[in-house]
Amino acid sequence: MANESPLVPTFIPPLALMLGRAEQLKGNPLTEAEVIRIRDDAPCIAMEPDVAKELAATRDFRDVNPENCWGDWHRLRTQITGKGYLPKIILCLVGDAGFRETAEPVVRAAGVEHEFRGHDPHMERAFRNSAFGLADSFSEEDFANIRSHQTALYLLSKNFTAAEAPGVALAFLRLGCELLDRGAIALKCDSAGISRSHAQWAALAESAATGSPSGDLDARYAFWSPLFRAFVRYPIQNEGDLYSCGMHLLGQPDMIVATALIQKVKPPGSSDVPAVNELFNSFALYLLAECGAGEFISGHTFSVDRDSPRFGMNWEPCTGYEEHTFFFNPFGRWRFVEP
Repeated sequence: MANESPLVPTFIPPLALMLGRAEQLKGNPLTEAEVIRIRDDAPCIAMEPDVAKELAATRDFRDVNPENCWGDWHRLRTQITGKGYLPKIILCLVGDAGFRETAEPVVRAAGVEHEFRGHDPHMERAFRNSAFGLADSFSEEDFANIRSHQTALYLLSKNFTAAEAPGVALAFLRLGCELLDRGAIALKCDSAGISRSHAQWAALAESAATGSPSGDLDARYAFWSPLFRAFVRYPIQNEGDLYSCGMHLLGQPDMIVATALIQKVKPPGSSDVPAVNELFNSFALYLLAECGAGEFISGHTFSVDRDSPRFGMNWEPCTGYEEHTFFFNPFGRWRFVEP
């Protein structure tokens, strides 16, 4: 006899809606203990896989994974409850006195929220502080041109859900590059604190356009790798931790690891930064391109390869940024810990 497919446990109504209703009645965010209790008490039935798949397709969201309910609830919490702040991509471009005339038809055609401003004496410092440090992004001539800009343009995306992130991120990367081609001097992403040269932004947009978030593995890597490099800044150091900022713009939690843990497991005599760069890059692309949606859960482990140190992975809420700021990640963070 052929093996039958196992039945799929399915919450009816969806667990996400039950959690949202509970938070509405409480009037405050749920605690981890409350989320787990609601999951344990929620009605759940076993369905044939095809029936469960058909039911899931009728919803505009993927339900909370009960095995990772505390962390995965935060993927949907703001979307379901209307409380909190979903991500928003903010791009800043600078140009000469004629840049507004050139740029305005482009942004109006794109239908995005935007604002033109005049010269900002602090702009050069902002670009210097956000220049991504893995490679020299700007020459001193570039900074001189930024310093002498006459026009600043800010582009603001809509607030978007985790599921909408791939489309929004690619669209804004393309729009920023189009404006660079139309005469902008430089571009930075203010919602991740990252800036790059014109050539680097263009190369990332060109690479992302060759891939697809739903294609085969090579296509997914071709899509996500440049978007990760475009919108995620890492490592940032603060109070004994090294962390990333910008994964919320790709619909994922950010990453964080204690400096002491990196120093414990890295090769003797090597620098912290390359070790963290490799770790964050590998884990982020695993989540984005390789791991099925919702499959990685708090308590799993991860290593860059079989010869590298293995880390335990714990989900935690985002701290360090106020919830209303554009750096805040409503989807939380993955913390690397000892296994």
